[in-house]
Amino acid sequence: MSDERVSLTQAELLAKLHRHGFDDVTERQIADWRRKELLPPFDVIGGGRGRSRGREQSSWSNGRSVFNQTVWVRELLQIYGSVERVRLPLWVLGYPVPLERVREVLSGPLNEMAEGIAAAVENQDRASGEIEDLIEEATSQNVEELRRAGAEAFNQDYDLTDGGFELGAEELKEYESAMQQRCADALAAEGLGDVAPARQDSSLVGLFDRAPFIKQYFSLHQLKLAVDGCTDDHLRAVQRDLCCLRGMALLVRKIITIITSELPAKYMPARADVLRPILSIGGLLVLADLSLRRNGFAHAIDYLLPIALQQFRQGFTEEVERELVEVSKVVPEAIETYAPKVVNILIQEFGRGPQERVSL
Repeated sequence: MSDERVSLTQAELLAKLHRHGFDDVTERQIADWRRKELLPPFDVIGGGRGRSRGREQSSWSNGRSVFNQTVWVRELLQIYGSVERVRLPLWVLGYPVPLERVREVLSGPLNEMAEGIAAAVENQDRASGEIEDLIEEATSQNVEELRRAGAEAFNQDYDLTDGGFELGAEELKEYESAMQQRCADALAAEGLGDVAPARQDSSLVGLFDRAPFIKQYFSLHQLKLAVDGCTDDHLRAVQRDLCCLRGMALLVRKIITIITSELPAKYMPARADVLRPILSIGGLLVLADLSLRRNGFAHAIDYLLPIALQQFRQGFTEEVERELVEVSKVVPEAIETYAPKVVNILIQEFGRGPQERVSL
């Protein structure tokens, strides 16, 4: 029998947790997590509490998986603080959560966003005047156009041919082009001309370029339709997709681990600071996946994701791993040399007033 299928009772799970250093977990907590569906129900039903001969306790047949899930539940509760906020991250990580609970977690924030947008639209005229009073005269037009254009990209009813949207996109491109040149000049002045930033469109510029696609498939309206109409089969399909994405994420994690293996601890972020954004992205990918599948991309996703995972694995050869190990040896020195100068440049650039930054 493989270690993965070794069964565990609740008491045995507690003992194993304590052996691995998780002394703060109690049997009452484990029972509570099971009742709240953060842990799966027992799948081997015993005849009692195990206190009499011939009467065995109920247990989980997949003990190793349940142990790992319990460790994650403990950590996620420390990060998120509530059972409701833990369910989706736990599901994204690949652990069993009742699909009805997943559906509830996905629909809750979308409903709140829809109500917030409705309230904002209702009070738009009044709020607009208040905002204008707060924005500095020199930057109000640019900021307002960018805010309006960027936000409305996700609005189902917004006209993307609107002049404000096009103006916002052009203003952003001009601003980023000027910022790239200023950063390149500052790096050169610090003797770092050989590491000048590459000239490419940022994710914000890309957002404008992809706005029609975003509006069509990722508007709040489309996401709500996808979540409200999703069945258990749809969520199981997303689970399969998440499995492929986790496979790729694990390879990326391995690459990062190798590259940063020689870095001093002071440069390494706290685990919680890394998990939060990664799991948040996972939640967004779930919504995107549901919407794309609802709008006819299911076959493309089913075909492309496994291929992408296969290519990731094939590309991570032993030769690549050896090269990454060599790179890791020079990373600490590079950071020690360049980090203070780059930080100084950033402080100088973003320490400028709004008028200085806009009038480049």
